[in-house]
Amino acid sequence: MSTPSASPTASVTPTTRGRLREERKDPLSALAREYGGSKRNALLKWCQKKTEGYQNIDITNFSSSWNDGLAFCAVLHTYLPAHIPYLELSNQDKKRNFTLAFQAAESVGIKSTLDISEMVRTERPDWQSVMTYVTSIYKYFET
Repeated sequence: MSTPSASPTASVTPTTRGRLREERKDPLSALAREYGGSKRNALLKWCQKKTEGYQNIDITNFSSSWNDGLAFCAVLHTYLPAHIPYLELSNQDKKRNFTLAFQAAESVGIKSTLDISEMVRTERPDWQSVMTYVTSIYKYFET
């Protein structure tokens, strides 16, 4: 006769349960606990970790670091390599980069909240808009 195994929820305390509920609502809270600091800095560190080793990528903020589309392509390439031919991309072809990245994300249901023509025109995209879109990528693939 086998002994019953412990229920997977047996070790869930009220505190743990509350934290899990909070993380479902706001997954950046868990990321901030993992990396320390603010949610914004934790998401930035996550982006840096995801894009380690990618050519022409140096993510230091949620504005100018994303202005040529390559950072979006690199992050998405880690999940959807068949959709993004990263080694063929150039920081000189912003429109192609943004188009590929946004189409790849949309192929799995992540709606773009950024406008390609606006992103191509500006050197310093609105950091809050970029962070919101990157957050949607994080939530889709990591939670």
